[in-house]
Amino acid sequence: MGLVAKLVELDEIAPYIGSKELHLFDVRWYLDGRSGHEAFMESHIKGAVYLDLDACLCDPEVAPPTKGRHPLPTPKHFESVLTSFGATRDHRLVFYDDQGSSIAARAWWMASAIGFDAALLNGGLSATPDDMTESGESRQTSLPRLPYASQSSSWDPNLIISEKDLKARLSNSTVILLDARSKERYQGINESIDLRAGHIPGAISAFWRDNVDDKNRFLQPAEIAANYRRIGIEPSDAIEVVSSCGSGITACHNIFSLLYSLQIQARLFPPSFSGWCQNTQNKVET
Repeated sequence: MGLVAKLVELDEIAPYIGSKELHLFDVRWYLDGRSGHEAFMESHIKGAVYLDLDACLCDPEVAPPTKGRHPLPTPKHFESVLTSFGATRDHRLVFYDDQGSSIAARAWWMASAIGFDAALLNGGLSATPDDMTESGESRQTSLPRLPYASQSSSWDPNLIISEKDLKARLSNSTVILLDARSKERYQGINESIDLRAGHIPGAISAFWRDNVDDKNRFLQPAEIAANYRRIGIEPSDAIEVVSSCGSGITACHNIFSLLYSLQIQARLFPPSFSGWCQNTQNKVET
C-alpha cells in the first residue's frame, strides 16, 4: 500500500474541528524527557486528543534491544488505538506536534500504512492562535479495550526493511540510507542516548530539520527537493531510499518529505541506529 503525503493548513480543518468527521491528534513527545502529556494539559488545539508515543505508537510489550528504543507495534495494535478513539477509514485524521511534525510524522506513517486518511498539520501548535487553543484533559482520557479491527499482523514489506536486507542492499550499493538525526549525533559528537556514538556505515546525514523553516512549517516542495538533490537523492528505479534515525521516529519525517517533494517512496528501517548499535558485531562510523 503506497503512502500519501498530505499536508493541511489550520484554516482548512478549522470548520471541522469538533465534528465526527475529523480526528485531531496531539502527538507531542520530547527527547529530553519532558512530558508531552503535561504540555498537552497546559495548552492544545481545541478538540484535540492526546496520542502518547510510548503507549500508542510503540510496541507495548518488552522488545529486544535490537528492535530499537521505539519498536513498531503490530498494525493490529495501532488500529485498535485509532478505533478506540472512534476513528474509521471514512474519517480524516490529522496529527500535529510543536516540533515541525518530527514526532507527528510517525503517527502519519503508521496510520497511512494501514489505510487511514492521514495528514500532518503544517506548523502544528506553533501555527495555532491562542483563541483556538484550550487547556486541560482531552475529552477521552483512557483507551478502551476494543477488539482489533485489522486482520494484518505485520507491516507492508514494501514500506519497511529488515536489518538483514538493509545490510545486503548496502553491500551491493542498491540503496541510499538517510539518517534524520542532527549532524552532531550523526557524527558521534556528545552521544548521550544510545549505546554507541556515530552512524550506520554508508548512511548519509539528512537532518529532518532541513525540511522545515524556523516557524515549524514545511518548506516549499521545490526547496525540499533541492536539499535532497544536494545529497544525491533523485527519483530512480535503480536505487531505493531507506530512512532511519535514532529510533524510527524522525525517520518518518524524511519519508513524508521525500513523498511531498520528489514523489519518492522511501522505506523505513524501524530499529534505526538505536537497534543497529545494540548488535556488537555491527560496525559504526563517526
